[in-house]
Amino acid sequence: MAFPSSPTLIFRLACWLMAVIALGQIMISGVALAMRMESSRTVKVVEKIVPAEPEIAVQRTEPAPPPAAAARTMTIPHVPEQDAVASAPLPPPRPLLTPDVADPVTERLLKEAKSARVAEDMMSAITKLNQALQTSPNEANVLYELGLCHEAMGVYDRARQYYLQVYQLGTTVAGELYVHAAEKLKQGFEQPQDKINRIVLGRIRVFKDPNTESGERVILTIPIQSVPGEQIDGRDLELSPYFFNEVGGRKEITQADQVTSHIDSKWTTEPLDWATGEELLQITYTIPRQDRQQEHLFGDIRYYGQVIELKYKGELIDAQAWPRILAHKMNKPDAAPVFLDRELPEGYNPYNPLLPNAEFDEPNLNARPDYSDHDLPPPPPDDLAPLPVPPEYQNLPQH
Repeated sequence: MAFPSSPTLIFRLACWLMAVIALGQIMISGVALAMRMESSRTVKVVEKIVPAEPEIAVQRTEPAPPPAAAARTMTIPHVPEQDAVASAPLPPPRPLLTPDVADPVTERLLKEAKSARVAEDMMSAITKLNQALQTSPNEANVLYELGLCHEAMGVYDRARQYYLQVYQLGTTVAGELYVHAAEKLKQGFEQPQDKINRIVLGRIRVFKDPNTESGERVILTIPIQSVPGEQIDGRDLELSPYFFNEVGGRKEITQADQVTSHIDSKWTTEPLDWATGEELLQITYTIPRQDRQQEHLFGDIRYYGQVIELKYKGELIDAQAWPRILAHKMNKPDAAPVFLDRELPEGYNPYNPLLPNAEFDEPNLNARPDYSDHDLPPPPPDDLAPLPVPPEYQNLPQH
């Protein structure tokens, strides 16, 4: 038997080996394809995490027990009164405001009346307010303004009636004017004497200007002091200065006049609200230089001192003098002239000096006149009590 040659045999073996390898790959591919097909047929379950919905808490309310059962089972803790009040604070009260005037005509008349009262034209102010009452009879602003006008005039009975009408309107209608009217009715009306020891003169500072060439000039700084919270209207204050001079070589003390001197005044602190309790008034007193003829006849004039009087609504409430002897000179009444017997002319008639000298009978001042029945009625008896003096003329200051 003949065997093929070696190249042919090698070729055949290589072919068979490649065929076996190809068959193996085909089998592997078939197995892989079969496995993929099998895996595609199976159902895949994918689990996803879904966020849970928020739960709404529902509070179950139990039915309330009957009153008798609740009283037996429920215990009430003791709460202090102060803690209960502090736990529930009250709302702040609403501030009271001045009510507005609804009618435009009434508002115009009210403004004109206020301007007239400030100008001290009370009759015009009251006339306009009465016209305003015809259209608005219950207007709180008009009624209160009428009370102020009558109070300024001193008619306190009428002023009290208007304040009472404002008070009866209440806070709903009168607003802040209700509080003011209540204070007027409670405290009474202010009198000038009420300001005594509440508005006083402070220590007055005197400065003599040495640089004045045209005579003599003195500057006074006058502090006007008040107690805290005092209501003061600058128009009601009046300060009266009285200056005194030394005249001639004998240094006679005389009161200055407007002919031989000049007085200027001004407030150095404005506005005048007495917020700090003190306001300053500056007064400049000037004595002009005299010519030689006047100085030879009347003598040289020099500043000596002053008396300062502080008045409120025309009433004296404080005074200050420097030097202090001037206070006595101001209050001393004028004495009647005294004549000596040897200085009177012969036949001088003291009861009528203007008539020429003639003989006269001295009248009997104590004798009663002779009344007839048909003339004047008889005089009152001697034991008749004198008529009473009205209150407004009592305790008048003596100047």
